[in-house]
Formats: sequence, structure tokens, C-alpha cells
Amino acid sequence: MSGVKAAWTRVFYRGSVRLSEGILWLIGRWTAEGREHVIEGPLILASNHLGNVDPMIVAIAVRRRHVRFMAKAELFRGPLSPFVRSWGAFPVQRGGSDREAMRLAEATVRGGGMLGMFPEGTRSPTGALGELHGGTAVIALRTNTPILPCRLTNTNRLGKPGSLWPRPRVSARFGEPIAVRREAGSLGPQARALTERLREALEALAETDPKRQGDAP
Repeated sequence: MSGVKAAWTRVFYRGSVRLSEGILWLIGRWTAEGREHVIEGPLILASNHLGNVDPMIVAIAVRRRHVRFMAKAELFRGPLSPFVRSWGAFPVQRGGSDREAMRLAEATVRGGGMLGMFPEGTRSPTGALGELHGGTAVIALRTNTPILPCRLTNTNRLGKPGSLWPRPRVSARFGEPIAVRREAGSLGPQARALTERLREALEALAETDPKRQGDAP
């Protein structure tokens, strides 16, 4: 990424996040918990996936760091393409191995950046955590990068008919980063074990406050 393009990406990213946070306060009752776990240095943020606005919600919740997202390739061919590209995101082809996407992902964290991923690969139709794909764990193990689990709640209700009043309770909860260190031996079993650890961390962050259960999708 050239210097001019990188500078534009930073300015556009910060401006759009601040504007979107203002809008979010108008249409949802918004909380972010565990921001102290957003550490400096190389980091992979792994979140559940409920709605189209999830990348923006994650960016708002992180606030002080630029999250570079791996996004489905279809977004780079539609009307949102200029916006997605201006955020510094890069495409991944779903349903198979995408070496270029993996290369860019690993380069992001090796350069000290923060990579954003949705390990389910698609939005959950029920709100429950779906099957996690192993790509997040593979990247983490190849680069020895910690994984920051993030659990979103009710983001799929934002902007829906009937959701303006009462405004839906929307939250992002961060857990403690999962330390990652690749051991000797085959990568596959280690990736499966790390993926299971990530699933357990995301499940532990599920919303359990009885005052908010009525707002669940």
C-alpha cells in the first residue's frame, strides 16, 4: 500500500468510525465491554457474525486501533466496493483455499497490525454461534499471534422495521487474548485445538444478563 493510499485509508477509516458511532447512539442502546483486552502489537480479532454492520460495530468498539478486515470477495464487486477498499480491507474467496488472502492476513499481523476476522464465514441466521472455520487458527499459529475473542449481541436488529423504539440493546464484549505459540509437529491438530479454544472463549462471552435477554434476536 503506497504512502498516499495508506494515509487516505487512515483518515477515511477514523472519520467513518466516528460518524457511525454517532449514528449508533441514535438507533441503539450501545455498550462495549473489555476494551482493556485490546492490546498493542500484532493481534487477530475473531468475532461472531450476526449482521452486515458487524465490521463497523467491531471498529467502533475497538476505537483506538485500526482493524484491517478480511472480507468476502463479493463485497469488492458491489456498490459497497469503494467503501470497503477505502477501509483497507482485502478480499477472501470463500469455500476454498485463498493463498493471496492468507498472505495479506499474515503480512498484516507480521507488520504489527490488527486483523479482523469472522471465523463462522457467514452471518448466523439464529444468533447462535455457528461452526468455526480453521483459517483464523492457521494464521495465528503461522505467525504466533494472539487471538482476541469478541462477542456481538443484537447487531442484526439495527435498522430493522420496528426497532426504532425501543431501541435494541447492542453490545460488543472482548475477552482476554488467547496466547498462541506453534509447537513442533503437524499444523492441522494444533489448528483444530486452537479453534476449539476460540469457540469456548466466544461461548463464554455470550450475553447472560437477564435484563437484556428480552432483547435477544
